[in-house]
Amino acid sequence: MVEKISTNADLDQYFSERTHVQKLRDAIGFCKDLLEINAVHDSRLGYEERVNFEKCLTENFLVKHGYDYFGKRDLIYLDLYGSNDVNKLRALQ
Repeated sequence: MVEKISTNADLDQYFSERTHVQKLRDAIGFCKDLLEINAVHDSRLGYEERVNFEKCLTENFLVKHGYDYFGKRDLIYLDLYGSNDVNKLRALQ
């Protein structure tokens, strides 16, 4: 369950998370376009596509902008929905 935002610190944390999610979605969209990948789930990618996708994210975002570009995390889950994919889903609602 999600807790209500009750302090300025909570609000700052909320906006920080939203910023990191947007950065991740934009990066996923960038790499999907660059690699010409249409899948929205990694199970539809072959080994070589997964490796190339990881290289794209690493070279174009983590190395260029710092390894905490997507937030200070040990693990980042990728669902392969880029910003364009999410906007299309929102338009259907």
